[in-house]
Amino acid sequence: MSSKGKSKKAKIVIIALMLINSSLFSQINASWLGIWKGELKIHTYSDADIRHTLPMELHISKSDSQRVLNWRIIYKDSTQDDRRYLLKIVDEKAGKYVIDEKDGIVLEANLFGNKLISRFEVMNSLLEITYTLDGDKILFEVSSSNLKPTTVTQSQAEQVEVKSYEITSYQTAVLHKLK
Repeated sequence: MSSKGKSKKAKIVIIALMLINSSLFSQINASWLGIWKGELKIHTYSDADIRHTLPMELHISKSDSQRVLNWRIIYKDSTQDDRRYLLKIVDEKAGKYVIDEKDGIVLEANLFGNKLISRFEVMNSLLEITYTLDGDKILFEVSSSNLKPTTVTQSQAEQVEVKSYEITSYQTAVLHKLK
């Protein structure tokens, strides 16, 4: 078998494993519920530098609807920036959710094990937001890039084009469970 054939089979196996794994344990359960509090850090390009920090809270609670959770994000304090969203279950077994901002904006989100990921475009930026549940804490991460790739390269062997995007902003918070 040629190396090209082996490469194609390996890619098929990897994709199949990803599809199987994404459906296992893909449920937002009671361990996600509660009030989570920490400090949002807005990073610069240097590891040692934090450009800005601010208090952040994430409140996840049951709603009146069985397939909907309240998903509330507070930056600084509730009088300054209080975002009252809904997390709606689309297909729990497949790990498909949406974050409804209740103003017409609905963001797709996918759950992979303990990691909820949402990727979307807004105002010429591509953002990826990740919530990772780790026991009594949630790691919150936001990365953004411009929509225009910084480099475009191509594999000589398979003639595959690859576009790279510079990360222009990165934010993190470790949110600890209060209740």
